Amino acid sequence: MKTKLLIASVISLFSTFCYSQNFYAENFAAITRLKLNKFTPLDASNDLEMSIKNMGTTAITSVEINWNDGTDHIASVNVNIAAGASKTVKHPVKVTCSEVIQKDITVTVTKVNGVEDPDVTDNTGVVSIAGLSQVVPKKVVLEEGTGTWCGWCPRGMVALNKVNADHPDDQISIAVHNSDPMVVAAYNSGAAFAGFPGMNVDRELLGVNIAPSSIGSYVTTRKNIPTPVLLGGEYTIEGSTLTVNASAQFFSNFGQVNYRLAAVVIEDGVTGTAAGYRQANYYAGGGNGPMGGFEHLPNPVPAADMVYDHVGRALLGGYHGQENSVPTAIADQQVVNYTFTYTIPSGYNPEELHVALLLIDQSDKTIINGAKLPKGAVAAVSDVSLAKSTTIYPNPASTNFNIKFAKDGKYNVVIYDMSGRVVTNYGSVSTSGKTANLPIRLLPGKYLVNISQYGVSYTKELLVK
Repeated sequence: MKTKLLIASVISLFSTFCYSQNFYAENFAAITRLKLNKFTPLDASNDLEMSIKNMGTTAITSVEINWNDGTDHIASVNVNIAAGASKTVKHPVKVTCSEVIQKDITVTVTKVNGVEDPDVTDNTGVVSIAGLSQVVPKKVVLEEGTGTWCGWCPRGMVALNKVNADHPDDQISIAVHNSDPMVVAAYNSGAAFAGFPGMNVDRELLGVNIAPSSIGSYVTTRKNIPTPVLLGGEYTIEGSTLTVNASAQFFSNFGQVNYRLAAVVIEDGVTGTAAGYRQANYYAGGGNGPMGGFEHLPNPVPAADMVYDHVGRALLGGYHGQENSVPTAIADQQVVNYTFTYTIPSGYNPEELHVALLLIDQSDKTIINGAKLPKGAVAAVSDVSLAKSTTIYPNPASTNFNIKFAKDGKYNVVIYDMSGRVVTNYGSVSTSGKTANLPIRLLPGKYLVNISQYGVSYTKELLVK
């Protein structure tokens, strides 16, 4: 009798176990990706999206999701996810930031089809968002994978020329060469293009199509993405030495980040006589349609007829940026300065060299913002007549000041302390009535306001009380 009871008990337990396992398998979801703007203007609404995969055996018709920033935001969302399939789900409650601070958002799928998900190890994720004290312009960084051996790559060249004509101030174009005389091994390796021509956009959209008809859409859709940093500075060339004086001003409080500055040396007008400078051209003859005039050129195009622009010549700080160039804790309005130096190889044309400054997030290797740096050095007064026609008032100032110019236009305005370090970079400033009103958040003291336009710069003193 005892043996029969023991067997019955074992069968009962086994049945319960099997039922339990089947029940668990029926309602089993996993979060595979979270998407939220990293940065946001204060009190703006931001969509929180997640990819949910059905790890169970039956269809998921509803999920309960909670995002928590210290307060629970629980909502049930109706979905239709077949077994083994995935779907992007948007939480109905928007995420906002009311403070100038970075905060973590914990996202959890709490219930599947009305019951608790039995395995919580894969249905929770964390994403961060930072509120910004100021919204600054973003430059979209377009890195094009190309090579002289690539017969389709004239399409990329034509596309970069078009986006520079259509959007000269909103993007930075860099041609990353592969297996030809203009290759930079570290750049080619880091970009890791799977096909040519290809393009990485802000190192967030990887290997996307590059075409004259569509390249501008990447700029128009991404130039308004909030960014927490205004990049600036300048580069100078003395002999064969190129020096980059970089600055980054941040507009949020970050307790723990891993950001790095990088500078890319770019050359226009590159030519060569060796066979490697011939450009393969599958558009020759027009059989593949028009392509910016390449349809009228032979295949290959002789080296003597080719001029290459936007050529990435050097990575200062490496592909992922210079380690320790930015502190891990950053305060709102803080300015970070860093200097890069580079020896220009013989054969490069210093007059055709340019510098792009990048800020790279090491958490996901994406570019947060970029800047095209001007050439030149800060001068006390480099144009006396322009300096005399420009006035600053009130002076001394406390919370804001005005600059009165001789004529309306766009001017680059940067404030330096008396040691020559950037303390505020306003970037490009547009005037109204020949005047620009600018806020200041500086300790009392004497500062230098550098104003530049079209390569001419001059400096005025500003007293802060």
